[in-house]
Amino acid sequence: MKLAHLLAAQWRAFALSAGFLTRLAPARAATNAEMAAGVAHYPLVGLLAGLVCAGPFLLGLLGGHPWVQALGYAALLLWATRGLHWDGWADLMDAWGSSATGDRFWDILKDSRIGAFGVLGIVFGVLGQMVLAHEVITMGRGGALVWAPVLGRAACVVLAACVPPGTRSTLGRLTSAGATHMTVLFCAGVAAATGVALAGPPAVLAAALPCACAVAWLAALARREGGLNGDFLGACIILGELSALLGTILA
Repeated sequence: MKLAHLLAAQWRAFALSAGFLTRLAPARAATNAEMAAGVAHYPLVGLLAGLVCAGPFLLGLLGGHPWVQALGYAALLLWATRGLHWDGWADLMDAWGSSATGDRFWDILKDSRIGAFGVLGIVFGVLGQMVLAHEVITMGRGGALVWAPVLGRAACVVLAACVPPGTRSTLGRLTSAGATHMTVLFCAGVAAATGVALAGPPAVLAAALPCACAVAWLAALARREGGLNGDFLGACIILGELSALLGTILA
């Protein structure tokens, strides 16, 4: 009975995280404790997203047209995540690109309007994702397309554990509360294991450096500005995904 209760609780936590991070499960209201408990499932939600978004192409959909497959992969990821992480990426690019600091940095970060740096960030980010996905597909290493969302969400948990949330942060505070030492180790282990299985050990090693650099840069920026929020975490997911694809190409 205890095992059954434990499995049921973990399933609820996974479903909650899937509904929060993607549209692949129903979204529902949750307590702060439930949100924090779901953080450990972020990489598993990434695996689900990767399977849904890359699966059709790995099964042969639009075979022989790698550019179209790459576009479809990027589009499906946008659809599956509701563009949630790209929104954070754009906000962070606006705030960082402005060279603002302090209250002005946070004002720009929280502004729902998008500026020039946000537009450029999305353009180059999505194009980068498409180009890297195209290269991975043409190399016959499509498993990396499934792995990329896993690494991105594991990196997000690592970042949340490295820097405390800012005073204006809501989602960042909830994620940081769930990013315990054990959770970080579990998420890193899931990312490494799925990477070895789907992309190979050399790809995992090659992706580790750019991913670590991305987390370190975001952590340094967050510390400079007095903490992180959900926009930092969304940007970290994007950079982690790009790192997985880049590492696969370099391996």
